Order: sequence, then C-alpha cells, then structure tokens
Amino acid sequence: MEVEKQRSIPGQPRTAEVRAFLICDIRGYSTFTSERGDEAAAHLAMTFAGLARDAVVARGGRVIELRGDEAFAAFSWPGQAVRAALEIHLACSEESAAHPDFPMPVGIGIDVGEAVPVEGGYRGAAINMSARLCSKASW
Repeated sequence: MEVEKQRSIPGQPRTAEVRAFLICDIRGYSTFTSERGDEAAAHLAMTFAGLARDAVVARGGRVIELRGDEAFAAFSWPGQAVRAALEIHLACSEESAAHPDFPMPVGIGIDVGEAVPVEGGYRGAAINMSARLCSKASW
C-alpha cells in the first residue's frame, strides 16, 4: 500500500509533534437535551465547558475546541493530561452533587502520540484514539 505524501503549503511547515490529547464529554447529553430542552442543555454545556477549561489550563494544557458537550485539549506531557482528567471528573462529580437537576457524568479518553498541527488544532491517530477511548469510558 502506497503512503500518500503530505501536501505542504508554502511557508507553513507541517512537522508532527508528540502531545498528549484529552477528549471528554457528558454522558447522556442528547437525552438530557431532548427531555429538558435547549436552554437547559446550553446551561449544562456552558458549565461543563468552564469546568473543563479550568482544569486543562490549571495543568498547563491548551483547550483546542469546545463543541457542545465535548472538550478537546492538548498537553506537552501525559501526566498533565491525566491530572486534568482527574480534576475534570472530580469537578463534574461535585457539580452534579451540588446541582442534581444538571447531572454531569463524563467520559474521558487520553492518548499520547504524534500529531500534525493544522489551523490552531491537530490531526493524528492519537486524537482518534483518545476519541475512541472517550466513547468507551464509563462514568
């Protein structure tokens, strides 16, 4: 099988970087939205985004994207990602206990590997794996 060569854009080198990637999302968000409505879901998603952002930044990571009930972040070291994941889980658990009408059970996936920086984000197999692990993670 022939490997397709990466096309580079003049002036924009694309060198793969080793990073730790974290993806997390709220379990049951679609059901919550259909049962409680868009306003309640927006409130839940915004609260989650704030908690995730705080944990990622506190551990030296960078939030790449917040989309609905999902957060995607990159870290220089795996330990940073693991600590951020624990903090996100704990913060969401505490928020759920304090506000049971807005539960935030989360799934979190982390992987480490090379990825190519593109337009403020990354592309690579490690990101795909972290997404798969997130989808399999249980609360």
